[in-house]
Amino acid sequence: MLARKGYAYRLVATLTVVFLSPIVFFGLPTRLAFSEWFIEFEYSRDNFPKDRYGMEEDVRKHLAKLGLRAVLSEEGMEEFKRARLPDGRKAFRYKEIKHMEDVKSLLGFFFPLTYIASAVSLLALLSLRDLRLMGKVLVASSLFSLFLSIGIALFSLINYELAFELFHNYVFDPYSWRFRYTDTLLRIYPMKLWYDGTIFVLISAGILCIASLTVGIFILRYRRSS
Repeated sequence: MLARKGYAYRLVATLTVVFLSPIVFFGLPTRLAFSEWFIEFEYSRDNFPKDRYGMEEDVRKHLAKLGLRAVLSEEGMEEFKRARLPDGRKAFRYKEIKHMEDVKSLLGFFFPLTYIASAVSLLALLSLRDLRLMGKVLVASSLFSLFLSIGIALFSLINYELAFELFHNYVFDPYSWRFRYTDTLLRIYPMKLWYDGTIFVLISAGILCIASLTVGIFILRYRRSS
């Protein structure tokens, strides 16, 4: 009976680590990308598209950072709602504000989930108390997330606009995130920024997976040699 309980516990712990691993490996780089340094980096690149309607780069970058703060805090959202263009007009329409509120709600769920998944995965891994099994679980979870990231990367490289559309239709109302070319959100966050952000997250996730895989293989080899 005790042996069966031990097996069941190890199985649950193993599955927990494996199936939470994509949340951890994708969630941490996503949180890193939602930072002002990424906006600074994108706007500093020579191939970053200019605004087709002539908005100054400093204004665009200021509003882009304001939008970032809006999806991360209540104070930022209130400031975002009050934002004005240089000519005094409101920077964002109601539909744009509503979408950013939807993004804020999504991130307000996803980022805490990432932190919780990271902690739970670590505890589940350590609870196995068997180096060989821990190594196997690290290898399995790393490969699972790595193959997933490779699949998403290939899909994004083949047709990023379709990948972008499918993702947004899945997490948002299909009509809530489509805007006019003249809307400020599209002017401060061109598709180039989202494409680069996606590539950054996927590459970072791949690096984390490979690092975790390397640790798992090292543990297995160490266990065999001891």
